[in-house]
Order: sequence, then C-alpha cells, then structure tokens
Amino acid sequence: MHVPITTPALQLPPAGHLLPPIDGLVANEEAHRYCFRGDWLPFSVTGVISDLSEAARKQIARTKDGPDGWELRGNSIHAILEQYLRGIASGEEFDVMYEGRWEPWAEPLLDHWLFRDCQVLAVEYALCDPRKRVGGCVDFLIRTAEGQTILGDLKTVSTAAALKSRKPATAQLGSYASMFCWWWPTITIDRCATLVSAPGECELKPQDPACCIAAWQEAWEKHQAEEQLRGF
Repeated sequence: MHVPITTPALQLPPAGHLLPPIDGLVANEEAHRYCFRGDWLPFSVTGVISDLSEAARKQIARTKDGPDGWELRGNSIHAILEQYLRGIASGEEFDVMYEGRWEPWAEPLLDHWLFRDCQVLAVEYALCDPRKRVGGCVDFLIRTAEGQTILGDLKTVSTAAALKSRKPATAQLGSYASMFCWWWPTITIDRCATLVSAPGECELKPQDPACCIAAWQEAWEKHQAEEQLRGF
C-alpha cells in the first residue's frame, strides 16, 4: 500500500506532558514490526543495522534465554527505567518497583546525573520513516537540568568489565534522530547518548547527532545494496 508522504505539523506539548504518539503508527515491539496508516513497514531499525558474523549470532542466541540470559535482563532494566521516567513525567510522587536481583543495575541507573531534575519528553517512543518504510522505538528523549535535549538508548551488560568495551549505539541513535527531525522539526537534539547499565555502575557515552545520522545513512545504504542482491 502506498502511504502518501506529507509534511508533519506536530506541536510540542506543554511542560510536564509527554510527546503524543505519531498518528497512525502502531508498534508490535515483541516482533519488531511497525504498521503505519494500515501499511506494515517491511523494515525495523534493529534489522537494518544488524551486521553480525555467524559466530556472533550463535553466541547471542546461546546467551539469550533463561533466568540469567540477556533478554530477561535487558527487558527488566528497560522496564525499570521506563517506570522511573514515566514517574518523573507525571510530576507526582512515585515508587519504582522491581525485583531485588536487579538492584545492582537499577540503583546506579536511576541515580545517574542525566535524570536529575530533567524534563521527560518521550519514553519508549515508536517512530517511523515512511519514506524508507522503516520503524523503530527510542528508549528516551529528555531535556536535562542544564537545558540540553538528549536522545538516549539504554544498553545492559552483565559485568562492569563488559561496560567498558560496549560500543555506543551510533547508527541506531542516528536512525531515531533522523526520524525525530522529520516528525518533530522544532526539537533540536543536542546529543545522542548510549547509556550502558552494568551491575554497580552506569556509563553515558555521548555522541554528536550528525555523526550518528551519518552512520545510520551508511547502514541504510548497505542494507539497501544487500536487499538488491537478494532480488528485493
């Protein structure tokens, strides 16, 4: 189905309110699928940027499941941060509830300076580029106490040692930044940031949005070339 492309005219919400969802965009996060105005988009950001060797894919699959797998850890820590940021956005008193086993990750994450006195603009926010027909979901968009607008992606690791070697989500953040530029042209993103959560420690890896957008465009062009080779 052809989706007509029109110039968005979305307005910023008043202080204390989250950005409204994009009209007509429905996300199935478990399947990483997105439907925009009745059209199922064929691509997701995570699918486009995936560039792993077969050995790396097998290692990821081997460590994914179970009570100590990365999927449960990642989903749990993401849910904790989402609960925390939505609580801040509500402007009311709140408690963040989570299992004790996640405390080593949760405490330094929720105490990170990035979130102190911040204004929350978006949490787990579904985005799409109807021109590329790709969708994705950004973890958070906040305005810091110093007035900087930060577009962020949360990553979790199992050890403090892994935190230091975790690469920033450059292309992934670039995709979200480019989509925000399309849908919300009045928002200026000052920094993109990968927030890496490890037991006992949390580290912010900031980047220039322009560099992230360039990395996303490079990943997209490579993906398109591979699609053509496969006959799509």
